[in-house]
Amino acid sequence: MSSLSMLIRNENMKIYRRPRTWVMIAFLILTVALLSGMMKWDEREDNQPNWEQNLTQENAHIQKQLVEIKDLNPDHKAYLTEQIKLNEYYLEHDINPNDLQLWDYVNNSASLTILVTLLTVIIAADMIAAEFSWGTIKLLLVGPASRTKILVSKYVATMGFALLLLLICFAAAFAAGGILEGFSGVNQPYLSIDADNVVQESSMIVHALQKYGFAIVSLILYVMMAFMISAAFRSSSMAIAFSLLFMLVGTTLTALLSEYSWVKYLLFANIDLTQYLAGASPIRPDMTLSFSIMMLIGYYLVFQFVAWLLFTKRDVAA
Repeated sequence: MSSLSMLIRNENMKIYRRPRTWVMIAFLILTVALLSGMMKWDEREDNQPNWEQNLTQENAHIQKQLVEIKDLNPDHKAYLTEQIKLNEYYLEHDINPNDLQLWDYVNNSASLTILVTLLTVIIAADMIAAEFSWGTIKLLLVGPASRTKILVSKYVATMGFALLLLLICFAAAFAAGGILEGFSGVNQPYLSIDADNVVQESSMIVHALQKYGFAIVSLILYVMMAFMISAAFRSSSMAIAFSLLFMLVGTTLTALLSEYSWVKYLLFANIDLTQYLAGASPIRPDMTLSFSIMMLIGYYLVFQFVAWLLFTKRDVAA
């Protein structure tokens, strides 16, 4: 077994032998269960027998908006037009959109990837700084492995933990949906509007994985940022605190500064790629998906280089 494989195994042991890790996993499963229960409870209140009449009235209201509001935002206008088409499809095929299906729980659980990111950031911020806090960094560096290999092993182990949390989140939501609604809805199609303004049926699992995929992008960036911060501190508590602070406050500050053109170059303005999905709009009108991807790649490389530089050049003397 290679030295890198041994290092990754060693880092995994550090992660999964701590009770904190299993508390995090249990907390994630409990959160998925609570969210699923709340969805089921809300369905009972929203699911009224006269849903056909409600959809007809909703379409009439949207049509009135499209006629009366002349300066309607083009994106919002397109969204309203698509909503009319979907409502007509529901009425034509006798589909109550308020009835929950298995995949509704899975799609809704994608919002919990922010919790997965928070839990992973805590682990990432602790990976390097904790070695200095506990005084184990010297024991780690006396081995034959280079500092670069040590850093890579810590990063791989942390991303493995993130992947595990994502799989648990997905599986727990799938199980909850199956238990509450039955597994017969596993073949439920995803309805969307194509370029010709026609309702199309596609794979729901592909749609669910797409929602998770967008969330993984922000997860990777936040974890890399936490690694960089962890490499800069000797205190694990300080590294965790600053990582969570930047993660939680950054998006809010970016939204407050959205009127300035330079805000599009900030990490937090680009990290949420769901702003480019249908029905959404980027924080700045001149931003595009390709621009955000290029910015995120640039930030990732900078974070990676700074983390490597801080860790490999750092003095480990007491």
